[in-house]
Amino acid sequence: MKISAVTAFVALAACEGPFVPPPPYPLPPSKPASVTVMPDSATVVTDDTLRLSAVVRDSAGNVLGGAPVSWTSADPTIVTVVNALGTVRGQRPGTTTIRAFAGSAAGAVAVFVTPLVFNSVSAGANHACAITNNRHAYCWGDNDDAQVGTGATSFVEPAARRVTLAPAQGAVVAGGAHGCALDASGAAYCWGRAANGRLGRGGFPGDPAVPTAVATGLRFVVLAAGGAHTCGLAADGRAACWGANASGQLGVTGTTDQPSPQPVIGDTPWRFITAGTGHSCALASDSTAACWGANGSGQLGDSSLADRPFPAAVSGGLRFTAIAAGGGLTCAVTAAGAAHCWGRNARGETGTGLPDSALVAPTPVAGGLSFRAVTAGGQHACGIAADSLAYCWGANATGQLGDSSQTDRTTPVPVRGALHFLALQAGAGFTCGLTGGLVLYCWGDGTQGQLGRTFLESSTVPVRVAGQ
Repeated sequence: MKISAVTAFVALAACEGPFVPPPPYPLPPSKPASVTVMPDSATVVTDDTLRLSAVVRDSAGNVLGGAPVSWTSADPTIVTVVNALGTVRGQRPGTTTIRAFAGSAAGAVAVFVTPLVFNSVSAGANHACAITNNRHAYCWGDNDDAQVGTGATSFVEPAARRVTLAPAQGAVVAGGAHGCALDASGAAYCWGRAANGRLGRGGFPGDPAVPTAVATGLRFVVLAAGGAHTCGLAADGRAACWGANASGQLGVTGTTDQPSPQPVIGDTPWRFITAGTGHSCALASDSTAACWGANGSGQLGDSSLADRPFPAAVSGGLRFTAIAAGGGLTCAVTAAGAAHCWGRNARGETGTGLPDSALVAPTPVAGGLSFRAVTAGGQHACGIAADSLAYCWGANATGQLGDSSQTDRTTPVPVRGALHFLALQAGAGFTCGLTGGLVLYCWGDGTQGQLGRTFLESSTVPVRVAGQ
């Protein structure tokens, strides 16, 4: 049989199939030729972190997204590299260079570390806390009950250490043996001694060394920590308290301790709240004051010595711009700048110059000074005068009045140094003040690290808190 040429070609094509070209020879991977670090200059606050980024390109300018990058610091004492993602931490004020490497290519950025600056302060029984310009809370002092909130197990923390909480909104308070703070959303967190329910955790046992959430859906704008209780004020003026309640200091029905926030009795919209050792006080929207809780020394100011488990109006109908509850004492300032105190006066802590006797109603502080702020401690009180100078009065055994003596004073005496203060806070036996230049000083009892220095010594004059 004879086969034609056409038939043979078709048969051959059917056997071989379509032509498939071979794959191209793989090109060698691009090599990093340049590294650009962003931002091109950066600033970070001491003890805060900053995230840098690096863009790697080849010689043609193409971005190499998967290129591995390593980071180094020219001076780790100023800035340290935290991780391989480009996170760095400021260690101390200064400037250094951070470099990013991809193969043999490198890029660099200058990082400036600014000093830590305190923006607020709160004094507890034997510890203190503050908010700094990196938006974190710091505490120092007595840590027997983990009240500094850093997770440390040491009994004393003599220098300010950062509380293990997300950046705070600007509110941190120190109580008897606990502390509390607000996060950016207004949610409250507490730490330290949990007895009596003062941490508001709903009865969970243990003394947490780090902040734990308060068991409430409320969001607060003001916090106040007392001896063994805590109060918070919501933006709409609602007040809630939790913790010890034997004297009615929570302002709720009955005198049973409460392990979670409970609304204060009444429908008064409050604009400020403060907590003392066993009582609480608040200012209403019309600037009148009410107090509740322990009243054995007249600290409620209602012209009686009877405990009150509900808000009782302070006698006299005065209107105040500031109020502070202390040990068995309360002090307040009127719009005209007149300071008044009431309650226990065993050590001259009312500043009235009167002999030892409980004052059951607001009584003018002696001296005729005009004040704009006041604070009440264990057995002493202090105020900021109109010219921003500080004055203190009352017990002074540990130098808490700051007048370079250890002599009790029944009327206001100036704090040494002529410092001009923005804020003052009195603890059990010490005082702290923040100056107009945002420098924090403390004075008085320092045997448990309350003064924020690296050694445990008391001082009868203001001393600068370490780390600034």
